[in-house]
Amino acid sequence: MTPIYCTIEQLSTLFKVDYSSLLGMLHQDAKNHPEVKKFNRYVLSEVVALHKTSVEPMEIQLDTTFLTLYEVQNFLSEHLGPMVYSTVLRKAAKGEIPALKFGDTYRVPKPILMKYLQEKKISYRSRSTEGKRG
Repeated sequence: MTPIYCTIEQLSTLFKVDYSSLLGMLHQDAKNHPEVKKFNRYVLSEVVALHKTSVEPMEIQLDTTFLTLYEVQNFLSEHLGPMVYSTVLRKAAKGEIPALKFGDTYRVPKPILMKYLQEKKISYRSRSTEGKRG
């Protein structure tokens, strides 16, 4: 696979992360992991490898759509039943939902999330209000 070289501006747009926040993180990444930055650009696959929360490899392209955790919450609630934000956050942090973490911000690649749903890799049992006393 041919490496994709990106500017910070391209990565900021792709991941929906504030430019200045991402700038600091990527400079630190490049300092600690020289393979991240080549030809004064950042290697997309290396950035993804450093920031992913799941163990499975992620193939990301420049046209990949990323979701915030609130968008993931709405998406999963439509497919799996009502889900609270803290559950989505916990699953992303544990790597049960494929995500990239930039500081305290998580971003989830939509195509990989959809694949996880199709393959039933995201388990969730919504709490039913039936049978509970008010």
